[in-house]
Amino acid sequence: MWRALRLALGLLTVFPVAPKEVGPEDFSRSTQFFPLAGYALGLPLFLLALLPLPNGLLAGLLLAALLGLTGFMHLDGLLDLADALLGARPKEERLRILKDPHLGSFAFGVGGIYLLLLWQALALVREPLSLLLLPGFARFAILPFLNRYPLLHPGMAGLIRGGPLGGAFLLALPFPLLYPWPALLTLLAAYAVARWSLARLGGLNGDVLGAMIALGELAGLLGLALCP
Repeated sequence: MWRALRLALGLLTVFPVAPKEVGPEDFSRSTQFFPLAGYALGLPLFLLALLPLPNGLLAGLLLAALLGLTGFMHLDGLLDLADALLGARPKEERLRILKDPHLGSFAFGVGGIYLLLLWQALALVREPLSLLLLPGFARFAILPFLNRYPLLHPGMAGLIRGGPLGGAFLLALPFPLLYPWPALLTLLAAYAVARWSLARLGGLNGDVLGAMIALGELAGLLGLALCP
């Protein structure tokens, strides 16, 4: 259990705690601790939100912490997926673009809009507890779709696929109990990304999962701002 928790933290955060030797079963078991990895990201947000700072400055610090503590990994997935999904292209061209490390115009446009909306949502959400719990729920929200939908290739998504959902659900449960509408928006955003990727690409991969988390968090924050 301890190895799986350390691996979950190593996969989803910049904290250097992942065990050096892991097996395939460790990756699948780690998913039950994805909400705890999210709480590790949410704790600095909780503490920052307690500071008596102007809303705009505080939102900037929260945004920097949320993205920086993940190594900008989920944002990178969102940008790659934007280039691949948007625009009129055949499926083969979309798959090629998804593998291309260079950013195109769609990535810059989507990234700019995403960061503006994320900053504004963080400026409006003033309840520290919600900022602690949301990252944990957003990382649980990808798991039902990961286990159900086909993958584009084995990769990291294939390693963590098929893990137990029961423990992860219980760990993520506080957020939907306290904030049901934001939780629903988080799930719907993750579902929409998964379905769109399935329709246009044929499956999911690590970039898709990162985009699901990024947009799920944004949808949850917007829900907290509009339906506190």
